[in-house]
Amino acid sequence: MRKSVSQSTADDRRVPTGPPSAFAEESLSLWEKLSAILRSDPLINGTLALAITVGFFHGWLKVQYKSPATTFLFDATLVAALGLAYLRLKRHENFIPSGPIGQALKGFYAICGVMLLLPDTPPLIISVAALRGWVFATLMYCLGYHLTKSLAQARGYFYVLILLGLITSIYGLRQTPEEIERRMREDPDFEERYRFTYFEGKDGGLELRIFSTFVSSGAFGGTLAYVAIFAIVLLSDPKTPKIERLLLVAALAPIAYALVRTGARSALMSLIFGFLIIAWHRRNFFNWVFVPALIVAALKLAALATGGSAADRFATLLELDVIYHRASIPTMIGWDYMMDDHLLGGGLGRSGHSVPGFLSTKVGYTGYVFADGDLGRLMIDMGVLGLLFFGRLLFVVLKEGLRALQEVQDTPVSTVALASAACIVMAVAALPSGSPFLGIPMGALVWFFLGTLMKLRDGHQSGEFVEAPTSQPEPAPPSAKHFLHRPARVRRSAR
Repeated sequence: MRKSVSQSTADDRRVPTGPPSAFAEESLSLWEKLSAILRSDPLINGTLALAITVGFFHGWLKVQYKSPATTFLFDATLVAALGLAYLRLKRHENFIPSGPIGQALKGFYAICGVMLLLPDTPPLIISVAALRGWVFATLMYCLGYHLTKSLAQARGYFYVLILLGLITSIYGLRQTPEEIERRMREDPDFEERYRFTYFEGKDGGLELRIFSTFVSSGAFGGTLAYVAIFAIVLLSDPKTPKIERLLLVAALAPIAYALVRTGARSALMSLIFGFLIIAWHRRNFFNWVFVPALIVAALKLAALATGGSAADRFATLLELDVIYHRASIPTMIGWDYMMDDHLLGGGLGRSGHSVPGFLSTKVGYTGYVFADGDLGRLMIDMGVLGLLFFGRLLFVVLKEGLRALQEVQDTPVSTVALASAACIVMAVAALPSGSPFLGIPMGALVWFFLGTLMKLRDGHQSGEFVEAPTSQPEPAPPSAKHFLHRPARVRRSAR
């Protein structure tokens, strides 16, 4: 029996005619976007999603189940995803994508290898443990590039991260000082790990900085900053359905509040930098009014919950000398060590980065020079050569990332590309005092979405990420008065 014209048209809308990567993403439901992660390659993407989930709960797992297995659980799932992705490569396809970023990564890996051969370095097992920390996170760039097959899949990862951020935020907000103090009395390891997770209140007392399921309140706050950026990008996209927008607002409120309750000033600063990239790119009412109002509301609620202590803590961000000293302390520790007759650094593992405590106990090594932040650790482990090669890598990443964002502007891939580019800028802003490129799971997320951004750019240029043709006319663009509308830029012709 012949179908009616209306029935045929409806079927055409339900079943896209193009390849999976070309499906019109706005026609998919929220569940379809979430399940798109598994449609392209269920085994690899499922393993990667498991690794990301482990990263969000890694601190809690290490406290609850103390064993080498839980210490290396994130690494194990990540290695499994990397191995599976490598085995699926086509013949003559490079695992490290070709291009400026790939070349810069290879140079950095070469320096990491050289550091293993230096004399007077930590024991080999310590250096190998540190090597995994320097290399594994950056290899997520390769996963992001090779696994990105569709816009719906990339958005699906955003929603998974927002869901994980919401769950850990709710758990963190339920933490009380009484509960933490009881755990510290019962568990000396717990007390050693979290005894500094407080800040001084207005009355001189100590206020708890919530850390949820993470290894520290700083790592928790920094991760929530990235999750909040994903939510803001999706919220400010006119193509996002209204029901999804309402769900995103409902999720963003506790996430923003939990971020403020972490007391992580660097996380709030990186969030502001990411927001500025979005606002500059989108230029609409939502970003200039709604998002700042939400952040101010979160600060106000946190101030009320802590008797004004949280507001006083974040108010120090307006004091340039406080910002300078907070950012310079980790860097100066590394700089002083490097200048003290260690121009080539002390070898991988000297800073203690990514070295489990039980390994140090096993080999009896205590010669660490501790410093917070990727930059300070880089100086201690790899000295001037590490600075040069990692600095070159970051320069290339920023240059190529912002160029890619401009090249896909006003295209179907621009929303996902914008979130990925914002992650890069946030990581660079937090580099002096934090661990945005190497931390768990922050570092993995930054490098993964950098790979996603580069794949989107390359796929868009080759015609891979285009919307499938339909028999329906193109929807009219949003009205200029629509609060999510970004007016088209008028380019002046060269005279």
